[in-house]
Amino acid sequence: MSRGIACEFQRLFGQVDELKRQGGRVGQVLELRSGQRRLYYLISKEKSYQKPTYRTVWEALLDLREKLLTANVLKLAIPKLACGRDGLDWRIIRNMLEVLFRFTGIEILVCSWNPRGPTEHRTVDCFFYQTSGCKKGVLCPFRHERFGDETALRRGQCASPALDGRADLREI
Repeated sequence: MSRGIACEFQRLFGQVDELKRQGGRVGQVLELRSGQRRLYYLISKEKSYQKPTYRTVWEALLDLREKLLTANVLKLAIPKLACGRDGLDWRIIRNMLEVLFRFTGIEILVCSWNPRGPTEHRTVDCFFYQTSGCKKGVLCPFRHERFGDETALRRGQCASPALDGRADLREI
């Protein structure tokens, strides 16, 4: 937990001793509780400088699903797992999430960090800029450009809840 989002979580939430006490291994999930909030640490690699594989991410997601169902957790907010410095393809990870969480009733919100700053550094298009006009202007954390494809405009930033039994997977 010396790099990436794990380092940031360690700084914000602490309790490293509790995580060490749980003694997880690759493919498992560690859990911290703080009041009503639960934090889940997916272990997808042995050392911070290593790269995870799709197999280890799959195993960790399987363990996460079991922990969520056991605890009756129906909402989960996650970053784009293993896709930043770790270099895995988000489309494949997203498919894993959709397959594993289908028919579970668990709503997943995928969060992307968009720094305030020059538009070219923002990664998510502003839905309102394209449709009705964004009122936030330069303070908007989303990109103000024309969508590259029309499918992005149709789906917006948050897909509507799935009614066909698929996992409800939304991105912001």
